[in-house]
Amino acid sequence: MEALSDGHTVAPLIKTGYLHARRGAKTYLFHFGYQTKDSEYPQRLGSVRGEDIPYIFGLPLVLGMPNFPQNYSRQDMGVAEAVLNFVTNFCKTGDPNEAGHQQAMLHPDYGTARERTRYRGLTWETYETTTQQYLSI
Repeated sequence: MEALSDGHTVAPLIKTGYLHARRGAKTYLFHFGYQTKDSEYPQRLGSVRGEDIPYIFGLPLVLGMPNFPQNYSRQDMGVAEAVLNFVTNFCKTGDPNEAGHQQAMLHPDYGTARERTRYRGLTWETYETTTQQYLSI
């Protein structure tokens, strides 16, 4: 099943990323291997397709929604915040590492200085045809 899963899901994504990068476009790939403590698939290492969706939408930060878990841990919240940081940066600037000019729009009472800058040390390298680097979450 693992081989079939890789063949049907991972291989086409790698090929698409490769072709996109070969044309000279900035390309970013990630593998979401994080598994929540109370996952529906505790026997499986890594994640199942679609388990990244709640993190991309920041659901652990609002303690879930109907049809999604509502018992997220603090670690889950930290992963969600990092993922959401990368995704929103990418949406604003086309680069998951650049926050753009909208950082100044943060409410002055939003977190401590340490909390506001805690993910600046994380870097999502571009996927290139030679290095094929990707972010592993």
